[in-house]
Order: sequence, then C-alpha cells, then structure tokens
Amino acid sequence: MFPTPSLETPSLADVRDRGQECFGKRPCHWQIKIAIAFLKCDRDIVCIAGTGMGKTMTFWLPLLFQPSGIQIVVTPLNQLAINAETATWENFRAIEDLKYCAVIVSPEQLMKPGGEFKKLLIKPEFTSRIIGFVFDEAHCITSWGDFRPEYKELQRLRYILPCQVPFMIASATLTPETLTEVKKRLHMRSENLLTIHMSTDRPNIQLGIRKIKYMLSTYADLGFLIPLGWKEGDPLPPKFLIFFDNIQEAIAAAKFLQSRLPAHLRHKIKWFNSDMTTKFKEEEVEALVSGDTMGFCTTESFRLGMDVSNICLVLQWRATCSLSTIWQRWGRAVRDRNLQSTAILFAEREYFDDVRQEKQHRKEAKKHKAGNSQAQAPAASAKRRRIDSMPSEATSAPVAWEDRAVGGVNHEDEARRDGSRDKNESDGSDDKENAGNQVTGGGGREVMAVSEKVLREMMKPSSEGQTWNARKKRKVLDPAMDCLINANFRAGFQCRRKVFHIHFNNASSGEKPVTYADATVTASNSIACRQ
Repeated sequence: MFPTPSLETPSLADVRDRGQECFGKRPCHWQIKIAIAFLKCDRDIVCIAGTGMGKTMTFWLPLLFQPSGIQIVVTPLNQLAINAETATWENFRAIEDLKYCAVIVSPEQLMKPGGEFKKLLIKPEFTSRIIGFVFDEAHCITSWGDFRPEYKELQRLRYILPCQVPFMIASATLTPETLTEVKKRLHMRSENLLTIHMSTDRPNIQLGIRKIKYMLSTYADLGFLIPLGWKEGDPLPPKFLIFFDNIQEAIAAAKFLQSRLPAHLRHKIKWFNSDMTTKFKEEEVEALVSGDTMGFCTTESFRLGMDVSNICLVLQWRATCSLSTIWQRWGRAVRDRNLQSTAILFAEREYFDDVRQEKQHRKEAKKHKAGNSQAQAPAASAKRRRIDSMPSEATSAPVAWEDRAVGGVNHEDEARRDGSRDKNESDGSDDKENAGNQVTGGGGREVMAVSEKVLREMMKPSSEGQTWNARKKRKVLDPAMDCLINANFRAGFQCRRKVFHIHFNNASSGEKPVTYADATVTASNSIACRQ
C-alpha cells in the first residue's frame, strides 16, 4: 500500500487559517506551498531559506490535515533526535504502533544495519502512513559524510521506501554546487521538483570583520567584552556567543574573560562543547535563555538547532571555517527578527590584503636592494683595480652603493604600505580580462563592475581541493572566506554582505534584488556592513 494524498487537498486559505489556529502564527505563502506539496505526494521539495525564517513550520503543517500520518525528520542534532540514548525497544514499539505523528531521527539510527528503524521501513503498514521524509540541515549530507558515514548511506533510502514518498531537503546554507550534489545523493526527481528558494540574507544582523592585533594565545582582542577594571554597576556585554573550531581554544578564551570579572560573577561566562553531557548542555542553554549566563565560548555544538531569540552578538574567532559554516553560526543571532544584532569575524592579520601588500612591498624592496648590490659588485672591483693602479694622491672615496639602493626605494610606494592604494594600482582582482568596466562608486571612487558569475568563480575552492598546508601545519584559507575578509577592497564586491548573496545564489530567490553601494547593503531596513 503506497502513501496517498488527502481525499481533498486543502486550499491555500485552509492551510493558512489552520496554521494560524494551531501554531499562533500565520504561515507565509511559501510555507503553505510546501505543505500542499507534501499532501499531494507527487513531488520532491527543496527549501532554501534563511535561519529563523520558519522552515520548521513546513515540517508540521501537513500533519494538521493528515493526523493519522507520520512525518519523519532526519537531523544531525543528536540531542533532538532518536539517538544511542533514546533508541530503546519501548520507543521503537511506540513508533510502530503509530503513537507518534512526528519522528525525529539521526542518520546513525535511521541507517543502522539491522537496526529497528530499518525494520520499520520495510513494513507496508508503517510506510503507508508516511507523509514525507525531511532532511533538515541538508548541507550536512555532503559536508559531514567523512566523519558521520551514515550520511552517505542515506542515498539507499529511495530504494527502500515506496517511490511516492516525497523527500524534502531544507537548509539555510545550500550553495548551487552543494544543492546539486545533495539532490544527486538522494536521487531526487529533478523532473518534478518544487523548489522554494528564499533569500538567506539576515538584514537585521550587521556584519563586521576585525583584524586580530594581539597574540592568538592571549585572546586579548576579545577583551572589549569585559574591559579591564570592570566593576559591578558597569555595563555588561549583550548576550553573546563566540565560536571556535577548537575546544581547548574555547576553554582558554572563556577563562580569559572570566578572569576580568569578580570571582562571584565568573559563572556568567561558560564554555560549551561536545564533551559535555546532554543534560548539562540543556541546563546551560536554559541559563543562557534566562539571562543567568551572559555568553558562551562554544564550538560546533551550539551551531545547529539552537533557538535562542535574543543573542545580540555573535563572534567567530579566526578564519578557520568555511563561509557556509560562519553564516550558520552568525545565524544564531537574534532569532527574533524584530531585534538587531552584530556578527564579527576576528581574522588573522596575514589574511588581509593590506598586510599581504605590505609584505610584498618589503619583499620587492629587499630583492631590489640585493639585485643592485650584486650588479654593482663587478663594477666596484674594476674601479678598485683602476684606483689601485693610480698614484696615491689621485685616490678618492668609493661610492656607497648600499646608500644608493636605499635611496632608490619608491617613497610613494612606501607611503602606501598601510594598505591604501593608488586608484590606478591593481588589487589583484582584475586578472581576468574584460571582466567588467570601471564605474564610479560612492565618494567618487572608481570600482570595477564585475559579473556575479566571475565573482562566484573567484570564491570556489581550488581545483586541487587543498585544505591543509603541511608546511605551516594549518588549514588553507577558504577562497570564499578570503573574499569575505577583503570584500571592501576587492573589485566587484565592496560589501561583505554581497559575498553571501553570491555564495548562496540569492539572486535565484525571486525576491527584489539587494542593492549594493558605498559598501552598504540597501535592504528593507537599510543596515550597513561595518568595515
């Protein structure tokens, strides 16, 4: 017995009214379209929408019209899903007896060889009740397959389930390339596919980049959160998250911030990571929500599925992650879209174009000096021979070649070593001929008009796919992250928000295009990118 649609598919108005009645929120048109597609059981679904926009509501709306149906959500979040702790015989019997209409499961439990869930998927009396399969945080299907191999096994589901069961992939960070790969792995039916592509932009989050000034191990750049000499009665920082890609760094940074508070207040700043028990993490999240905790120094553990409405400051420590990852992390900010927030990347100095330019100037000056010294050496020797053959009274002092070399430095270049550029100086982004034309930007400055296609190519990983520098023993900077860090100097960008716009192909969302000018994104509420 195959899944069948409702006897009468509800209208848009029916879904809107029922959603308002049951959830207290009026569903948007795109959410209603997804619900109806599930109920018709005639197509797969792609849902790309920004963090906090309401993708989760689309999972549950169909259940309002098929109360005897089952919606299965596959999620990477072990604390939300059936996992090793909750995969009990009693729970699986309850699922089989149709006591639950919503089942949230991890890939590990879903695809476990000989597991209880796989046994359910071959029973017609169970599969006939399935409304659909939702793959939440679908970008993880490609990015997490190496360390969670069950993600690779999800491709076998299409051969296990009845062909009419619709699949839906949902994410806020699906690039065109990732989307293509995910659809391929899940064998999604491209000839009959509903694609909902909303803009992933979060205009209520101001974006900023900061150059790390102090030694990485001191975390002194984070000291602005708790200024030296802070005392009770002084302003506290807003509710914050600081993301790290290393547990030990997160702990060390938390201890640094704690040390700047009086002893009886140090519990207000915590570290939060995967080494903690589920119960402990739940308690800590509750403390953050209530305000007893000011902020976390955290890792990936807080990125997915956490919904705290009023986090007003989200920081990323070091450029050690991908652009998609940092957008997910920054998306933890102000889930209440009526609030404003700030997101900042603290990046290593060597990743900034002005620092690279300064280093290149020094290298060229040193090379020029060395070249002059070598070129003059034979001439000096010949002159010495001539001088030695002259009478002693005719001798003169030798020329100071090293002084000439120093004096020959272009002082105009020297003056620009702070990173500023002459208007005719290339910034390295015009290597592609005929990429665009010169146009005048704000303040009379000239900027290069570069097509989004060219910019997207600039942001792609190298063909070699190198992610690790063995000599320096660290990750290679993601090209898209490089563009984000230097967007305000790069031709074609001039705004960091535009980097995300291109990376996630927001132009395909069908919404009114965002206008970029003067390094400012002109959105519905005109929020500027902080330089």
